[in-house]
Amino acid sequence: MPRVFSPGHRPDQPLYPDELVYTTVAKLESYLQLPEAKPTALVDATSVTGSNPGSIRIPISGKDYRRWGFATGDKITLYDDITPLGNVLTLTGVANAGSGGVIWLLAANPGVTYSKANNGYVQPSSILSNSSQRGISKSQVEELIKRRQDYIDRICRIAWRPRLIVDEYQNFTTFKPYRRRYYTDYVGAIYLSHRPIQRVLRMGVWQGDTYKELASSKIILKISNPHLINATDKIFFCPNIPHTAILANGTTGTTWAKDFGVKTIASEIGNLINEDVHSSKTAIQIGTMTEKGSALNLSHEFLATANSDEGDGQVFISSMRSTDEGQDTTVAVTNESCFSFAQHTTNTSTVSSTGSTFALVDASGFAEGNGLYYYGSGTAIKVARCTRNGNNITVADDLTASGSSTFVNGLSVDLVISQSRFKSDATDEQRQKDWWSMEDNGAIMFNNQYPFFENHSIKLSYVYGQRYLDKVIEDACTKLVAMDIMMTDDYTAMFPEGTQNIDLASKAQKLDEEVKRMLIPFQESIIVAGPGG
Repeated sequence: MPRVFSPGHRPDQPLYPDELVYTTVAKLESYLQLPEAKPTALVDATSVTGSNPGSIRIPISGKDYRRWGFATGDKITLYDDITPLGNVLTLTGVANAGSGGVIWLLAANPGVTYSKANNGYVQPSSILSNSSQRGISKSQVEELIKRRQDYIDRICRIAWRPRLIVDEYQNFTTFKPYRRRYYTDYVGAIYLSHRPIQRVLRMGVWQGDTYKELASSKIILKISNPHLINATDKIFFCPNIPHTAILANGTTGTTWAKDFGVKTIASEIGNLINEDVHSSKTAIQIGTMTEKGSALNLSHEFLATANSDEGDGQVFISSMRSTDEGQDTTVAVTNESCFSFAQHTTNTSTVSSTGSTFALVDASGFAEGNGLYYYGSGTAIKVARCTRNGNNITVADDLTASGSSTFVNGLSVDLVISQSRFKSDATDEQRQKDWWSMEDNGAIMFNNQYPFFENHSIKLSYVYGQRYLDKVIEDACTKLVAMDIMMTDDYTAMFPEGTQNIDLASKAQKLDEEVKRMLIPFQESIIVAGPGG
């Protein structure tokens, strides 16, 4: 029996739950007026490893490393008597020098050498670190910030960061069935439970026997014959970039398990795409792609729902990008005996010439730029990420190569090459087309395509949240976390307290009252209609 029953649906949560948005550790240090971190002396001269420009190795003692708990991502200032202004660096790693108890702090090479002989020092930017020898750690404070961010979102029913809502059901009503009313250019409207809307990711409208998708590009992955799944079977996603996400079979947090039946396998795949921590699934990076300095993960680009209205053993996968961009996403599997696709677009063409750059008779239906190409049948599927220039295809990454059994070696004239792409049933959101939205008040208006006039006839997934962080919310979150720190007995030594100061208990009480007053104007009310309302 599973420890956590997860249906393969992504929970309602912040789109980036680990990001610190409402406040930072540095702002807390400033508010609490914590003393500046003391510098750490170098034990030798810095050195450089690698080239162009390589990394600088900053030698410190093991004792100082354990005392301060330097970690990847920390900002430091490196200086000495020769370069007194120093350089502000972000640590990229920590390594053992191998002798003398010396630890190397690693960072991007600033092009300057610092040494012990010239009184070289490392100045941490934050007094809070992840050392177990210094009381409260930086990671503990970051965890407190995440908790208080969720608290503010829940108590206000508004977010100042993108939050995800999955499968919210709405009833559809109209003014006059099948007719537009005077002074309106829409048939009917709904109002979402949260606002403002940042993006509608999915919108299924009930058509009597199925939901028609009006807002996303999607594909359905069907699982059958689970006993035929091999240990080496994989699923590939390429969102039209020079990178591929690989979902491999296995028993770890970054794989999907093939055990049991099609419903369990579908849930495993859905949880892996959604990066569901409750089912012990961790992030799958799309190749080595990064965005704003962070890894671009599969959960940032796609939304999966398993065993839902589409049926058992099926995973509904949609792109988080606009419909036209989402349609350029290509997918492939290594075992067509167990996996198939539905509600998608499949393009095929035959090979006219072979080689690492081969030609198709007609590649006009294939995705421009990067896409997944495959050929074969059953369990003998060959997959590669390729680029297209007209009818000429260049293999960029052979994803199923094994010895001499490569994508290129299997090519022959008249061989059928296929590509499966996401599909959209909708036009772009516009007032004169199927539907349009009013982001600020959470309204969606329907024109030409609309659901049946029934309860629960609309199923939506969307992202909501304010795009501007109000400074009052920033201040409130900072004070809430400060209050949490104050009320923890182990850390009271961090704060001065004497006859001239207010005791910590009174400070915390005053902060609590102040924050409650600050949040009142931002709290949205819930109105519950009475019978027949």
